[in-house]
Parts: sequence; structure tokens; C-alpha cells
Amino acid sequence: MTQSILEHTRDLVRLGDLDRAGQIAEAEIERVEDRGSTAELWQFRFVKAEALRGRGRVEEALMYLESLAGSKIGDIESGAGLKMHRGYLSGCLGRHEPAHRLLGEAEEMARQGDLITLVGDVCLSRAFIFFRQKDYAASDLLFHSVLDIAVQIGGWYYRGHALWGIGKNLMIQEHYVEAMTWLNEALAIFEDVGARSWIATVWSEMAVCYLGLGDDARAMELLCWAEKVDHEAGAVHNYQVVLANIGNVYLYRRDHFTAISYYQRALALAREIKDPVSIKKWTRNINLAYARIRLAVDQSNPSIA
Repeated sequence: MTQSILEHTRDLVRLGDLDRAGQIAEAEIERVEDRGSTAELWQFRFVKAEALRGRGRVEEALMYLESLAGSKIGDIESGAGLKMHRGYLSGCLGRHEPAHRLLGEAEEMARQGDLITLVGDVCLSRAFIFFRQKDYAASDLLFHSVLDIAVQIGGWYYRGHALWGIGKNLMIQEHYVEAMTWLNEALAIFEDVGARSWIATVWSEMAVCYLGLGDDARAMELLCWAEKVDHEAGAVHNYQVVLANIGNVYLYRRDHFTAISYYQRALALAREIKDPVSIKKWTRNINLAYARIRLAVDQSNPSIA
């Protein structure tokens, strides 16, 4: 019974229903905790941390797991899982050295225990951290490895995320046409299972591609769809990215003050969730928009020699 509840709760996280996943995890932790550190208890703890992270409460999620780091762990999967989640959360907060150390240890444990699903999770985590560090070659390599793992595991989750990650790496390097091929394939997988949060994430990446190709109308349409989904889901990290991307569309349209208003909203959220990468990016975008305003003023009022 507990196992079926656990699988259901994991599915809720993957589909983006963070509130329900968090509520069930909390209830199951309370129910199972009296039995000691069982494998099921650890998995529900990980679900709780994932739900917190998805709602932008990354530091709180990490503090929660760090508080449990000294607890007894009776199985390899739970031990490796704890290292993986701590590593991923550390990376999201910009603490890259402990992130890579913990993720490396988690992957080694998972491979030694022949836990192929967990290897896939660790590789996805490492791929995302490398992406945030702008090491796109390392990130792409890991996403391709997950694509291979997905053949062994089956199901939608790993294949969809591998395709998305490969497309995301191509997108950020401005290979827009090629990126769209991978992103469209990922989108079809997420749509097939109704993973609304991941659908919105792919819409956001595709919007960047459309804008890069000069189709700002299509980009804005996709971003408005994504904004609605992420706001309703409480997915703060994704929401602030969408807001910034909407700002990029307005910047492209030379509506600089509207662009700045979106960047400022995104920056406020990035600071709230303590996301150093986004704080740096949205601050840079605000400065860029003001620089373009000054340039436009200078061009309209040339000095008289």
C-alpha cells in the first residue's frame, strides 16, 4: 500500500502537482516516521524536498535534508538519494563545489548498487547544474546519456527530460532550428501524459527559439501560456524565467520600460528564492534595457558640434 502511495506521489511531483504531492508526503512521513528510518520514509522525505524546491523554497528544502544527514540510513538507494538531492539543491543555490562532490558520490553509489533509475536521476541533476554553469558540452553529454538510460527504463519521464535538455542546450547556444526539433519531440511526450508544468517549460524554451528566429508574436503567445500554467502551479523558478523571457520580447520590440518592469518582477522572485544565476542574468538584462534607452535618447538628440 505504501509503495503505491509513494509511486503516486512521485508521479504528482513529476506532473507538476506540487501542493498535493507535498501534502501526501507530509502525511506519510508522519505516519511512517515511528517505524524508524525505513526506505519508504526516506523516499517521502525526498518528495517533500522536491515539492519545496518546485515552489521556489530551495534553501528550506536543503536545510530540511541537511538536518537529516546524520540519521541512520539502512539502504544504498536512500543514501545515494540523499546525496543526490543535497547535491542538486546545493547546485541550484550556486554552491557548485559541494554540489558536484555530492552528485559524484551519489552516482558512484547508484552504479555500484545497479540502481539504473537513480543513475538517470543523478545524471539529470548534474546536467542541469552544468547548464547553469554554462558548461554546455558537459551538460549535453549527460542529457544524451540519460537518453540511452531511458531506453532501459522505459516510460515518459527520462526520455522527455533528455530530449528537453538536449534542446535546451542547443537553444542557449542559439542553434534555434535544431533545438526546435528536440523540443517538439519532448513537448509531444509531456503533452501525452499531461505534465502541464513541463509543457510550460518547453513552451518557454521554444519561445526563445521563435524570438531568436524573429517571430516575436509566436514567442509571446507561448510565453503567455507558460506564464499562466507556472503561476497556477506555484512553480516560482519557472515563473521568474518566463517573466524574464517576456521582458526579452518587449526588449526586442524596443518597448524598453515594459521590458524593465518584467525583468524587475523576475529579479524580485530570483532574490526571493535565492537563485544566484537568475539574479545575475536579470540584473544584466535591466542594465541592458537602460543602456538601450540611453542610446535611443542620444540618437534622437545628437550633440551639435
